Amino acid sequence: MDDQELVEAECPSDQRRSEIYARSLLSVAWDEIQRHKWIESEKARCDVGQAAVTDWVRRFWWRFCRWRRIEHIEGVHRWHEFSHEDFARILPPILANDALMLLIVELMKTDRRRVISDLEVIVWARDAGVSMDRVLEILGEIHINDARLDPPLEWLRRPGVTPISRTMNS
Repeated sequence: MDDQELVEAECPSDQRRSEIYARSLLSVAWDEIQRHKWIESEKARCDVGQAAVTDWVRRFWWRFCRWRRIEHIEGVHRWHEFSHEDFARILPPILANDALMLLIVELMKTDRRRVISDLEVIVWARDAGVSMDRVLEILGEIHINDARLDPPLEWLRRPGVTPISRTMNS
């Protein structure tokens, strides 16, 4: 039984690799923002409100998205914001013992505070004397730049402040 058959055997037929399993990056990020807001408010001994939301987006949004991209292509979590075709994309090469793919993915995850960039992987490969063609092929599979998602603008607006709507008649 191959891995796909194993996954299908363990999942109910109506839920196999379906949208039901896709989590929303935005709702999970919002939960993280609320947690951050609570912690920062506790530190300040008052509700810091929108400042905590803006702080989290500024400090953690890109990192959060890049980690979710890695989870998505590894097949750990299915995220709605990333392509369905990319889900578990790197799993077959890893299961086939593609040591370089595994090494690069693990290298990208070594710093728990961020995901290492493509350029840093390229520099590592150059210094290690690894075949650049294969490294570039793997980076194309990972495509970490797909994680460059913009945060919702509503999260960055101050409560009670509505954007000015301009029309041709005003």
